[in-house]
Amino acid sequence: MKYIKIFMLTVAAVLMASCSDDDQPINSNSTTVGFASEKITVKENAGYINVPIEIAGVRNGDIKLTVAAEPVGSNPAVEDTHYLITGKTLTLLNDTTKTATLNVQIKTVDDAEINDPREFKLKITSVEGGQLQRSEVNIVLRDNDAAFYEKFFGKWKLTGKNYKGNAVSYDVTISGASDEDDPDYDNRLYVTIGKIISGLDASTYLYYTFDKNTRTGTLSFDMMNTTDPLAFYEGYNTKWCWVNFNLVDDLLNDPIDAEWKVEEDGGISTTINFDTHGGSLAYYEYFSGNDDYTGLWGYFTDLVLKK
Repeated sequence: MKYIKIFMLTVAAVLMASCSDDDQPINSNSTTVGFASEKITVKENAGYINVPIEIAGVRNGDIKLTVAAEPVGSNPAVEDTHYLITGKTLTLLNDTTKTATLNVQIKTVDDAEINDPREFKLKITSVEGGQLQRSEVNIVLRDNDAAFYEKFFGKWKLTGKNYKGNAVSYDVTISGASDEDDPDYDNRLYVTIGKIISGLDASTYLYYTFDKNTRTGTLSFDMMNTTDPLAFYEGYNTKWCWVNFNLVDDLLNDPIDAEWKVEEDGGISTTINFDTHGGSLAYYEYFSGNDDYTGLWGYFTDLVLKK
């Protein structure tokens, strides 16, 4: 009899829990439900990501919603191939806070293919206990295999010859934009060359390109591709700047550029030779007030960047 009583109490507890779960009231207060943003961009190797749904308003019951996905654009992302959604039915249990967030968890699938960004749309298809606001969000999966821009970040060596013909070597640090919406991303790298002029660090840019079809790209010291001199030191009335100089007292418009490629192992070239087009990477002094050049102070040829 003792065991029967225990069994009956256990069954009753289970039934009460089941009824409690099934009979939770749905929110009837004025509450809004919607995605936090219209568009999200992530790398395909991001792994698990959360796509937030914002819920606003004091609630007196649960909110339940379902989501679905669909491909978008000329290079669509396909569910269960390029990404997976771990759960499409979400519930926010009753509470009295004014704001809350439900997350749709997505797992991106990393592959070895170099491709254009893939895109899909996540939609809220039904809501119980809330008024739907922003019902959709576009999600862009950027190909990390094509993001070779970031592979240049880090420590390098710049070697060459100075104006005396002597071999020189300098420590180089390359960085870049981390936000993929930044116009510099996939376009311009930031470069610091250590103690290159009289113990001073030099700042400059390298302009970056990549062709996924040929798996090759370029890096350029492009003096004509910026509105500001690439200065690394300011005196009282003068400023140093980089120029391309042909050693016959003429400034050149040609960029000092180099080609690089994607290697068979998926890495990038670790030795990059710059073509100065008969010129050199030179440093000039000019008056900051009227931009008049005052003279050549030194130059470098045979430039090679090594990882």
